[in-house]
Parts: sequence; C-alpha cells; structure tokens
Amino acid sequence: MEMLQHIPVQVNQPPVIPEFFNLKTDDIPDLPPLISNDFSPQSDAGLIVSEEEYWKNYYEHPDFRYEWNNGILEVKAVGDYASYLQSEFFSSILKEHIKTTQIAKLVGLDIGFKLVLPDKKSIRKPDIAVILNTNPVQIEPDHCTYKGCFDMCIEFLSDSDKRVVENDTVVKKLEYSQGGVKEYYILDRYKKETSFYRLKSNGIYEKIKPQKGIIKSRVLPGFRFRIKDLYDQPTLEDLIKDKVYQPYVLKSYQEQFQRAEKERLRAEKEQQKAEKERQKAEKERQKAEKERQKAEKERQKAEKAINAERLRAEKAIDVEKRRVEKAIDAERLRAEKAIDAEKLRAEKAEQEVKKLAAKLQRLLAEKEILA
Repeated sequence: MEMLQHIPVQVNQPPVIPEFFNLKTDDIPDLPPLISNDFSPQSDAGLIVSEEEYWKNYYEHPDFRYEWNNGILEVKAVGDYASYLQSEFFSSILKEHIKTTQIAKLVGLDIGFKLVLPDKKSIRKPDIAVILNTNPVQIEPDHCTYKGCFDMCIEFLSDSDKRVVENDTVVKKLEYSQGGVKEYYILDRYKKETSFYRLKSNGIYEKIKPQKGIIKSRVLPGFRFRIKDLYDQPTLEDLIKDKVYQPYVLKSYQEQFQRAEKERLRAEKEQQKAEKERQKAEKERQKAEKERQKAEKERQKAEKAINAERLRAEKAIDVEKRRVEKAIDAERLRAEKAIDAEKLRAEKAEQEVKKLAAKLQRLLAEKEILA
C-alpha cells in the first residue's frame, strides 16, 4: 500500500489520441477486397475440345459435371432437393431388386461411358445406370469409366430449361437407342417428361406402356414399380405391404418378418390352445362345481329329511313314551287301588277271623261250662 501511495497520478490530463484517428474519411486509402469475385468458377459449356482433352481436363472436373457431345462440352444441370429425393427412392428400389436377384450391378457417381454412334461420338454420365451380369463388358471396383454399353440408363430432370429438357428427352434418347442401351428411363419430378423406353429389335425406342399404373422392366426381370410411387416416395417398409414390391423389396426383412409372423401365429395358436384348455378346465371346474352344488343340495335335502325323520321319530318316541308312562301310571294306580282293596279285604277277613275266633272261644267256654 505504501508503494502505491508514492505512484504519481495525473489528474484532469486529456488522453493522448493517436495521429491516425485524426484522419478524415477521404484520406483513408481503398483496400483490396478480402474475397475476389474473380475466383468464381466459370463453365466451359459449348467449348469445342478434343476427346483426349475432355478425358484429361473435364471428365473429373471439380466444379462442373461435363459430358462430351461430338467435341462440344455440355454441362449436366444441377439437381434440386426434390429430384434428389426422387432419385434416392428409385435408387433404393433398384438396389433392393439387384440385391435380391443378383443379376446386375448398379452404377452412379458420374461414371461415364462412350457411345460410338453412326454419325458421331459422345461421352455420357447417366444419373444411374445398370450393367447386367450377362453383359460382355463388366466394370471393376477401381474403374472411373465404363468401357461397354450400359443395359439401362436413368436420367432425372430437375430443370425446366428447354435446352436441358431437350438434351435428355431427344438427344440422349437418340444416342442411347443407337448405342444399344436396352431401356432408358426419364424421371421428371414435375411429371411432364416422365417416360420409359424399351429398345426394339430395329434399334428404335418404344414407350413402355404402364399396366394399371405399373411399369415392368424386361432388362431386369421382376423389376416393377408404380409410377405414382415415384412422386409419393413411400418408405421401403410401406412397400413390402404392396404385392408389386413384395417379390424383391427388403426380402431379408420380409423373411424375418414372416418368421416373426409365423412365430407370432404359432404363439397365438399356442395361446388359443392354452385358452381352449383353460376354458375346458373352466368348464370342467364349473361342471364339478355344479356337481358339488348338486351334491350339496342332495346332502342338505337328505340332512333335512333325516332331521325331519329324526324329529318325527323323537316326536313318536315322546308320544309313545308319554303313552307308556301314562299306561304305567294308570297300571300303577290300578295296582295300588287293587292293593288297597286287597288290603282292606284282608283286613276285613282278619277282623272276620278274629271275630270267628272270639266266637269260637266263647262257644268253647260255654261248652266247658255246660260240661
């Protein structure tokens, strides 16, 4: 504290302002922007380049998805989220079919293939493509291009630009048919240009006619889908409830579900069996209870009858007892009366004997006197 007291303090001294704060706005020099607009990537669409230059500089371009149409660079339109959802749905059912059937490979990630056509050459990158296992040219895991011709190509329209639409619906349609792509699907989230084509024997595409709203592929036997689902995009779990998709969607899940369902039905059957046994046992118990109640009623009836008979017997015994007692009493009274009468008679006879004895003595006395 003593050291702090010796530190000089300047009071009411104006702050020292650096000289550059006194500069006027007009005196501040213009600084270059931190981010230059010159760095925005510019498309080379329409540029004429050789095939060699395309493969070298444009096939794996970091900013644009370039295709090559007979020497001219073309840029694939940037997809929107709705088209992404549609492509995800379609890719998912394609993957399920291929996983179930094991008859083809699914290709994406802008892997391109070269089309040598009657009047030109082009290099295309379909959004999704399929290579059958029977195709003589296969693709290896480390390949960035496909050296053969895809068996099926799918393009997703996400741009209403007339040029983009025409490129997929007219130009590529002709190229794919001439190149030998067996089936070509155009999926448009706006529903205007959605089309499905199958290559005829004459090398021309014919439209695949939906049957009750269902498209069936010949390239992938068993692959079928509802056009409506391309826009509703139900989950795979919902699709397995539909007979259209049941043959190939989530087969392992369906098998597990079926096993679980069988187990559930078995358990339910066992439960029903147990319930029947329980009901049977309950009926037996109720029957036994009825028999017990019936026996109890019979017992109570018998007991009541026994009690009634016992009361009747006791009453009869009481009556007989009273009758006997009354008879005994009457006989006893009669006997007592008879005894009393006999006693009186005996007493009278004794008196009569005494009288006769006295008379006899008197007579004997008189006789002696007379003698």
